[in-house]
Amino acid sequence: MRTTTTTTITTTALSRPRLLFYPRPSFASSSSKASSISKASSSSKSSTTESESYLRLHETDTGDWELQSSQVTYVNEQKTCEIDLIATVHVGEKEYYKNLERDLVSQNEENPVLFELLTDERNVERMIRSRTENTTTSSSSLTLPRLKVSLSPTDEARRLAASHGLIAQLDAIDFKKPNWYLADCSSNELEKMKADMSLEEADTEAFRVPALIEAFLVTIIGRARTLPRAGQFARSLVWLVPCPEAHLLLLDWIWGGGRPAPVLGAMVDAISAGDIVGARKLAFAQMIVSAQGKNVYGSGSGAKATIEKRNEIATNRLREALRQLYDSDDDNNNNTKPTTTRTKEKLSVLYGGSHLPGLAKNLETLFSAEKNDDENENIENASFGGTFSKSSTIWRTVWRIPKKPENAFARFGFLPLLLLVDGFDWAQTLDALAEASRREKLVEIFLYVLRHVAAYYALGKWVLEWNRDLFEESAL
Repeated sequence: MRTTTTTTITTTALSRPRLLFYPRPSFASSSSKASSISKASSSSKSSTTESESYLRLHETDTGDWELQSSQVTYVNEQKTCEIDLIATVHVGEKEYYKNLERDLVSQNEENPVLFELLTDERNVERMIRSRTENTTTSSSSLTLPRLKVSLSPTDEARRLAASHGLIAQLDAIDFKKPNWYLADCSSNELEKMKADMSLEEADTEAFRVPALIEAFLVTIIGRARTLPRAGQFARSLVWLVPCPEAHLLLLDWIWGGGRPAPVLGAMVDAISAGDIVGARKLAFAQMIVSAQGKNVYGSGSGAKATIEKRNEIATNRLREALRQLYDSDDDNNNNTKPTTTRTKEKLSVLYGGSHLPGLAKNLETLFSAEKNDDENENIENASFGGTFSKSSTIWRTVWRIPKKPENAFARFGFLPLLLLVDGFDWAQTLDALAEASRREKLVEIFLYVLRHVAAYYALGKWVLEWNRDLFEESAL
């Protein structure tokens, strides 16, 4: 009889309920062709700046659109250690996961991989093994938490992936590998962490609510976190004029930043060509990229306190991994080699895009030999070969949406059509209110608000890009 254990994997980049996972039999990964990887380039036409974002929408030379995740390599001053921070997305094309897994495994089986995963602590083990053991076996080389069992996504996660023509991450990659370690807290620790939060910390959390309730909350509050005192009054006035969703979005732009999404035209082209799956993938990718916005409600950028605490745990696991690697290297060399001639270490860290800015900052500052108050930490950091700095960036294609024939009529007719439909709706609602009873008026007003709340919520999710300013200089 198969035992099912509930597990969760974080989806901070997606504004969706948590996804549940359970153990499955492990499987062997197959080889694949060369992965779709591109070097970072300042001339790349993408929907976000590479310096601030680890996930982006990129338009290729052929007009295709790609959701891309970055791999940023950090090297210490003495060139004795290399750390790859790899942004991951929890649903994607099978080829994306196959190539990522192949690249990690083919580099060197002794190179540790630290990954993000929220799971019950019953699924985790902490083995004690020597690094001198044969790592081609199932033995572990570090005393860090590892998975006891392989994990699979639930039907809910698979439906999410299938609805976009994609595959769930845990259907593609088996994280129960000899030298792959859990850098995250357990789901049990996360719940305790939330229970112990201060009121100020809890206020930064993104509460998981159904889409309908979220739509009404965002409509009432607005997406801008820095809403002025007169903001709510201004937002209430827009319901007296036609097309209130357009006015609400304009106010969000003014107070929260943002700009029209570059993929908007491609979405219209896909819909007009009948490629509904392609349009959904474009909209979904835009939601993921916009979730990196820092000052917008409903973008998925909440849970700041949780992210920071989990990043702290991941940083401590990374420090412990480095400590064990360097101690093992010293033991193997019998402490006869100087630091500058020691074996070069390499680690990879797989985490969601919303975690990587904090992890990168920790890597650049907390591992400095001079910037910490703790003198013992400064000494240990110096033993790691000095401060880490960014060396290179590559981008991997998570999924691609082929270009569709450009439909100028659909592109330029979208806004006038929206205004026309909204104008008729507004006029028809006024006529109905003039002749309706008190009860009927309440029903008419509720239905009118419901229609435009849905339009505002959908447009804010799919049409706008919240992680970029409207007149951002680098985008011009």
